Amino acid sequence: MSVCYILDGILILYGIILTVLYCRLRMSPAKAPAQQPQKQPAEGGIYAVRLLILMLKKTFKKAHDGKVTAYRTADGSDVSQY
Repeated sequence: MSVCYILDGILILYGIILTVLYCRLRMSPAKAPAQQPQKQPAEGGIYAVRLLILMLKKTFKKAHDGKVTAYRTADGSDVSQY
């Protein structure tokens, strides 16, 4: 029974602390919004997308012709299958 009183006290203390922190946050003066840098277009714009599509087409054609395997690491070396 006394455990309930202890838990109630902890809960009330927790509620008071959260209320104080919330009120302090709401009452503090609003900070001026930081200047956000203007968004810059990606390098190459639409031409970069076209280049990517061209590279993918070439890769898929090589894969279709059997010149590219999926068993390579990022540095280009072969990885043994299982």
